Amino acid sequence: MNDLRATFVAVGALLALVGCGGPAADSSKHGEHGGEEHEEAARGPHGGRLLEDGPVQLEVTIYERGVPPELRVYPLRDGEPLDPRSVALDVELHRLGGRIDRIGFAPQGDFLRGDRTVEEPHSFDVKLSARVGGDEYQFGYSSYEGRVELAEATREAAGIGLGTAGPARIRTTLPLNGRIVPNEDALAHLTPRFPGVIREVRKRLGDSAAKHEVIAVVESNESLHPYEIRSPLAGTVIFKEVSVGEFVSAERVIYAVADLSSVWADLDVYPADFPRLRVGQKVTLSSGRDGSPVESTLAYLSPIGSQSSQTLLARAVLPNPEGRWSPGLFVRGDVVVEETDVPVAVRSEALQRLRDRDVVFVRFGSVFEARPVELGRRAEPLVEVTEGLEPGSSYATENSFVLKADVEKAGASHDH
Repeated sequence: MNDLRATFVAVGALLALVGCGGPAADSSKHGEHGGEEHEEAARGPHGGRLLEDGPVQLEVTIYERGVPPELRVYPLRDGEPLDPRSVALDVELHRLGGRIDRIGFAPQGDFLRGDRTVEEPHSFDVKLSARVGGDEYQFGYSSYEGRVELAEATREAAGIGLGTAGPARIRTTLPLNGRIVPNEDALAHLTPRFPGVIREVRKRLGDSAAKHEVIAVVESNESLHPYEIRSPLAGTVIFKEVSVGEFVSAERVIYAVADLSSVWADLDVYPADFPRLRVGQKVTLSSGRDGSPVESTLAYLSPIGSQSSQTLLARAVLPNPEGRWSPGLFVRGDVVVEETDVPVAVRSEALQRLRDRDVVFVRFGSVFEARPVELGRRAEPLVEVTEGLEPGSSYATENSFVLKADVEKAGASHDH
């Protein structure tokens, strides 16, 4: 908690320097779409930005009520409405990274309507070219949103990490809980051959036993001669229920010896999730004990459910040469139910929410810009980006919330 508080204090100090143009930053730049304007733009009768070149004026709006965002331009001459059919208009939107969106127009009612959607973010330098009565007029303005400019030293001081968007393998996992149990393929239950009285008990619970080692001696009830009970395998005594002088029957299990160099991880699966599992799927197993997770595969899926827990069983075999996985321990297994190669993915810590949209702050030199993104598959620490980001884009990872805070401080509303 103290470390988190210290981080916020440091971030606040940096943002204060940015806002006042202090030595730690080059002042943040924001424009009409979600930022401060150093000079209020002139407005037309439809609430749009009013541009002027000689006798011709253009009122530019981005219209998005019930339709994807589109440019609507109202032409005027000397302040009076001009017939849109008498105007030929072309617009270029110059975005960061060198991308240029070219938009043509056709008359509709009393305005000119753009022929393509104005994609988010609405952050660009706008160049307009209008031809009216054989004369050509040029207009231009800048409209920025979600942009923050930081010097490299400021970025490093704020702890803003960098990543590169690109291809990745997304693993969709199903988390399961269960426990470690002995490997029953390496487990022996020992019973007397003949009923009799226990004369010697040579092993206690937890003792190791060598293969063919004597672990108990029984006096036969029929011949009154002693005979030995030997372990059929090398392992550990995990069950003992016998004492010297006790009478035992031939059917009674008095010892269990298990080779714990491998164990089973028995995982509980809810019926709704069971169809997603297949023998051979990769599973990452971890416990509350110290130690890194271990990779294994599903070796068995039980077709019979548990009446007590209403779950089914998925089993993985775990090598256990050092005895780390003790029977009875609780274990978590993350089963890989799908692996997909995606063309663009980012680290999940890069995602921020801005104006109810998921955004990633993309870097262009010293400028970061919030780019709305559409997301696909998720698997920590990665998330697929299906729209809004090009492969190879540099973006902010750790502490990207610093950039979001700066944008929100300046105001993040559209101004159309």
